[in-house]
Amino acid sequence: MEHLNEQTIPLVQYVAEAVGKTHDFGNLTSSIYDTAWVSMVRKPNYYASSPLLFPECFQYVLDRQLPSGGWESYDSEIDEIMNTLGGLLALKKNSDKTHSSISSEDMNWKIEGAAKFLEGRLNDWDVASTDHVGFEIIIPSMLELIEQEGISFRFPGQNHLMDLNQKKLAKIHPSIWSGKTQTTITHSLEAFAGKVDFTGLRNQLVFGGMGSSPSSTAAYLMYSLAWDEEAENYLRNVVSSRRSGDYGGVPGMYPTTGFEVLWIASTLLEDGFDASTLSGINAVVDLTEEFYESQDGLVSGFSKLSVPDADDTAKSIITRNLLGKPTTPDKLIERFEGPDHFLTYMMERHPSLTTNCNVLSAMLESPEPMKYISQIVKCANFLCFSWTRSDVSFMDKWNISEYYPIMLMSESLIRLLKFWDQGVINLLPDDLIRIKIPLVLFQALFQTLQKQNIDGSWGSKPSREITAYAIIALANLASLPFISELSAQIKTAIEKGRSFIISNTQVPDIEYVWIAKTTYSPINISKAYVLAGLKIRYPKYILSSSLKDLLDIPQEGLHEYTRIYSKLPRLKDFPPWRIQACVMEGYLFLKQLKRIRLDMFGRTDMKKDEYFDFIAMTFASANNLQASFLRADVLFAMMFLVLRVYQVDEYMEHIISKRFGHATERVKQIISDLVGGEVSENGSNGYTNNSTNGHMCGYVNAHTNGAKNGSNGYTRDTINGHTNGAKNGSIVNDHKAPLLDGPMQNNDLSDVHDKLKAFTVSILYHPSISAANEYDQNLLKHELRDCLLSHVIQIDDSRQFYVHREAAVNWKIPRGSYHAWARSTAASHSCAPLSLAFLRCLPKNDAGRRKSAEEQYLIQDVWMHLSNKCRMENDRASLQRDRKEKNLNSLDFPEFPQLQSDNGKDVRKSKDQISRIVSYEKECCQFAFRALQQATGKAKDPDLDALRFYYFLSEIYSDIYTMRDISCEF
Repeated sequence: MEHLNEQTIPLVQYVAEAVGKTHDFGNLTSSIYDTAWVSMVRKPNYYASSPLLFPECFQYVLDRQLPSGGWESYDSEIDEIMNTLGGLLALKKNSDKTHSSISSEDMNWKIEGAAKFLEGRLNDWDVASTDHVGFEIIIPSMLELIEQEGISFRFPGQNHLMDLNQKKLAKIHPSIWSGKTQTTITHSLEAFAGKVDFTGLRNQLVFGGMGSSPSSTAAYLMYSLAWDEEAENYLRNVVSSRRSGDYGGVPGMYPTTGFEVLWIASTLLEDGFDASTLSGINAVVDLTEEFYESQDGLVSGFSKLSVPDADDTAKSIITRNLLGKPTTPDKLIERFEGPDHFLTYMMERHPSLTTNCNVLSAMLESPEPMKYISQIVKCANFLCFSWTRSDVSFMDKWNISEYYPIMLMSESLIRLLKFWDQGVINLLPDDLIRIKIPLVLFQALFQTLQKQNIDGSWGSKPSREITAYAIIALANLASLPFISELSAQIKTAIEKGRSFIISNTQVPDIEYVWIAKTTYSPINISKAYVLAGLKIRYPKYILSSSLKDLLDIPQEGLHEYTRIYSKLPRLKDFPPWRIQACVMEGYLFLKQLKRIRLDMFGRTDMKKDEYFDFIAMTFASANNLQASFLRADVLFAMMFLVLRVYQVDEYMEHIISKRFGHATERVKQIISDLVGGEVSENGSNGYTNNSTNGHMCGYVNAHTNGAKNGSNGYTRDTINGHTNGAKNGSIVNDHKAPLLDGPMQNNDLSDVHDKLKAFTVSILYHPSISAANEYDQNLLKHELRDCLLSHVIQIDDSRQFYVHREAAVNWKIPRGSYHAWARSTAASHSCAPLSLAFLRCLPKNDAGRRKSAEEQYLIQDVWMHLSNKCRMENDRASLQRDRKEKNLNSLDFPEFPQLQSDNGKDVRKSKDQISRIVSYEKECCQFAFRALQQATGKAKDPDLDALRFYYFLSEIYSDIYTMRDISCEF
């Protein structure tokens, strides 16, 4: 590793050069957008004819226009838009022949090409997924400026963009323009070009620059009433600072002293390099002193006089403490602490995840971290919240890679566990240390391992820097004391990643993964991360068994469930380590699930609920092995639902059926009262289900049987809207259904009402679905009603079937045929439509996008086929139990070979037939998936991904039921 120490020498020397020159330091890649703004600057009063101040910048823009008409996308779609907006505006502003070496015809061709290219990109732009610095105020302004030049654009995401624009502008107080208080608005002054008098902002110039932004400074010069020599000199200094081979280009930010120095130094010191081997690294202490003296203990990523921020201040605290210079976070906390997280800057649109990671690490590395225990808990909770919540983006605002926040979160939370393990930190909430942090870190570890590319890299395309992020994350996560089973896999992944970094020659030297107005590369920071990825030891820390003992994952259970899942046909080809990791994740979820296990339905007279453990492990398996990677809140909400579904199914079969089988009409009335639906005179609910999944509720009673005066009018003639030749409550030949438990009093159903009410409220008012649109919530309500009614109807149908069977008389088929029954009562009874409707209501990242009628129809068509599949597979596996408990099974229908006995040949024939029907339903699902993908026009769509996840989940459950019956019995 000595060669790695040698490679740090130029970086440390670069860092040392910054001391005393924070106003003139930086080495970022050039930005077309900023260069375009600088290329438009001319002296005032002679705007129409005066020469360009920086013709080399305009030549840079001209030379880099692509044959498509646009300009380069460094690594995101917004780059093309921003660069082309800047390039097009520069072409229009500088189109006079006097100031360019290009003919009028060629200039017009360039302008037309740029406009056409921009129109296409704007039409395709997903505004909601964009998070570059200031885009919501910059792009609307650029569009206005271009419209003033005679070119206008309209595009689908424009209304959403303007909503964001108004929200951001609403945060800007008019006093900002007086110049008395330095703010981050000065970084994006071009957003206000021609709308605001910039004269009052002159005293906010820092070493001649506005917000350390060349584009903002250029706009200030162009739209100020008086020329500013200091600002002109700043731009000249920026242009002359460019490295060889990049003449004429300017970076998106300059200077970047605090950012570059602190990131390089802290990365090397935190991730494997010792200060004693980094000769000259202590110069960072001197540099931070310059900032602290100028900013009252705070630091900016730019110069010592620029607006300070929490991110760079946190990095300075970490670095100084690692260098043996005790530094407290008091000033940082005083300035940037918010109600539930730390702000990076004032007026930011939403919080930065990685800023809070760095703030947490800064507080932990301070001399007395227990002084800040409330802030430490606040940060840790925020990080866990950001990872687990599907309605919160885990992507960071400063970097395009998911592995950058994973790396910093892993560093900060593992550091917290280290100090807790050492006893330096205590008084942590029990939930945080037992449930939240272990689950978050384990998921981060497992997902990072699974997402490694075949060549050893990480990321959507080969990248040394992003691969280094993942390696650093894994090295930290390898410190978890309860993941020894994955140690070999972690080692293999890290070594493969390092081999990629060392040997891959096809990756460009410069990688655009950092976010500002456009993406860019801080070249030397990138080098520091790559060196750290090659150097860091793993595990980074050796922790005691305290946390492992606290989690208490049973080794015997871990190995037994791993054995079970490894034998399932759908999972047998997956590597054993992935199966075992799924089981481990399931155990981490079980801790939360156990808290609600008995809070609604008790287990008196019940055998062990064997299905309970399988819920968490099956969901973890489907999520990871299908590579769905749904967020933890969605997974847990679905686990909650499935637990409740199992429990209500038990309650219906073992309580309602056994005790109130003679009073099912009154149970239906309770359901109708709780979930909706009109009730007819005879006490039935009397409606046809209009649920849009294409099946009926399973209970249609379109006629009465003479019931009046408040009686429920119920006879078994009317089950499912058909008669069986029975009158006056009797069955043919007076074979009457037994009334269990003797006479029923009026108040006997009160417990039924209370239980079903608690169940329905827990579903319809679950906090995770509160943000769902009205359409989806109504659909959920329909499916919940159908599910509950179908359970009661199943009781009636089962009773009729077995009474007729025992009497050896013909049985009238419910709904007229197996096909009709399977797609109505049976499908809803499977609870799959309810589960899918609930999943549909959970947060997803396309919230607000209106779905077409075609998409809605196809989604619910998938529901229907999935529901049929689930019920048929369940019936195929549970025939013996259904016989024992006298439940109607699909194979009891006359369309199948009649099973008058348990003749093995007849059973096999029936199961073969229903298996072929299941195969048909699966083909229908796959066809619908393809049609839905075509309808959405996207390779990835949240609804489609969720449906595929549920399909895979159902496949695993089918295998489990085939192997063993995990249902509960009395």
